[in-house]
Amino acid sequence: MGFALTVVYIVVTILSPEQFGKDWASYHAMAYLAGITALVSLPSMETYSYWKSSIQTYLLLGFIVAISLSQIAHGWLGGVVESWRVFLPCAAVFFFIVVNVTTVRRLKIVTLAAVTSCLVVSVEALCGYYAGYHGETFVLITNISSPQEDVIGQLTRIRGAGFLSDPNDLAQILLIALPLAFIAWRRGRMVANFFVVLVPAVLLLWTTYLTHSRGGLIALAALALMAARKKLGTPASVAVAAVFIFSMLALDFTGGRGISAADGADRLEAWANGLEMFKSAPIFGIGFDGFKDLYEITAHNSFVLCLAELGLLGSTLWVALLVTTTIGLNHILAVQKKRQASRLFGLLRLFEECSIYSARTLATSPAPSEGIITLKYAHACEALPPMVSAPATEFRPGNETDDSPIVRQEWVATMRLALVSFMTTAWFLSRCYTTTMYLVLGLATATIALQGGNRKSPDRGRWICSTLSAEIVLILLIYGLVRLRH
Repeated sequence: MGFALTVVYIVVTILSPEQFGKDWASYHAMAYLAGITALVSLPSMETYSYWKSSIQTYLLLGFIVAISLSQIAHGWLGGVVESWRVFLPCAAVFFFIVVNVTTVRRLKIVTLAAVTSCLVVSVEALCGYYAGYHGETFVLITNISSPQEDVIGQLTRIRGAGFLSDPNDLAQILLIALPLAFIAWRRGRMVANFFVVLVPAVLLLWTTYLTHSRGGLIALAALALMAARKKLGTPASVAVAAVFIFSMLALDFTGGRGISAADGADRLEAWANGLEMFKSAPIFGIGFDGFKDLYEITAHNSFVLCLAELGLLGSTLWVALLVTTTIGLNHILAVQKKRQASRLFGLLRLFEECSIYSARTLATSPAPSEGIITLKYAHACEALPPMVSAPATEFRPGNETDDSPIVRQEWVATMRLALVSFMTTAWFLSRCYTTTMYLVLGLATATIALQGGNRKSPDRGRWICSTLSAEIVLILLIYGLVRLRH
């Protein structure tokens, strides 16, 4: 029951009841659904311990505490309740997935449910764009301004409802859904792959194009870079990504808006103000959701927003969530790649030893029959040392060991691509508290937990050092960009 309601919660969150009218927001339907889902998930929390073995679970709990402390530090106790009211429904997506996604089959179902929901939003937005269906909900007309702040035109962009009401948010979640759609890919099934994977992927891409999101363009280039790097190598894939960006600009992907430093002057100014806010309250920050109280626009950068509002405590935990998830996915892919190489090497040795043994046996035997040859070949394989035949038996279907892969390698790769897509777009958007982040983190964390079972991560020192290093590098990078601008 908990898993079924988790799927329902994700689908309803992405589709948003608000698309049926603003009155739905006053009914607090999502709050009631979240409460019921939490209650029915308690048995799963007791039965399965995957969520306990995930460091991300404790980091997110710490992040919630950091949000609370950012309000308490400024003497606003009532702000704790208000911040929980805003943030907990988003974080609930993560907890529901980690607690209830306890099998690979459930992982596939919840992932494809999220992708299907994004496709429904895409169809609705396209109907709004081309046919006027709920145009006020799914279509946004914005002014295009010159660097001198003169209005030089208008741009029609599509969007979703609820937390996807900004075209940039819609582009972000669609680009996360894009690689996840390939979980449904099946080798040798060309017709099914065309209709189930390729057509939805094209639909997601076209909808992303009509959002005219500049961050979406950079995220698409990052996806192209990551996807091509394995086959083409890093230099060639970087070239492919650069060509892709220029091609999309030529096709007016951004709707005539540039992506140069001059076009992002307002963002750099917001980053500068974010650093000043951080200096004024470096430990606990200025308070959750307080950036726009001190500056006219948001930070336009998730890390800057988190650093300013939650200080070093909250921003470090936020970065740690991304770092530990990335390390976990990379570790799974590295282990699976090493295991595949070991398996191939073992099979080759097995074949070589069997062939040599059989050749020697046949050379010393007088014209044996076919049955005798087969029998001697089988005996030869059985006589091989265990170290040679071990890789073959280790990967025998239905006889997997505790170290054998549970989640398919392709799925893990798509989860990593989805995470890369989020991190790329998050650099240009203030989205450290939204549902999108905790949806992709929940899916990736469930993948890591299913792969590792109940084992504790042995890389604690590594991810702590990586988190602190990333924190320092990001602060210095933001500071350097702001200084160069001024």
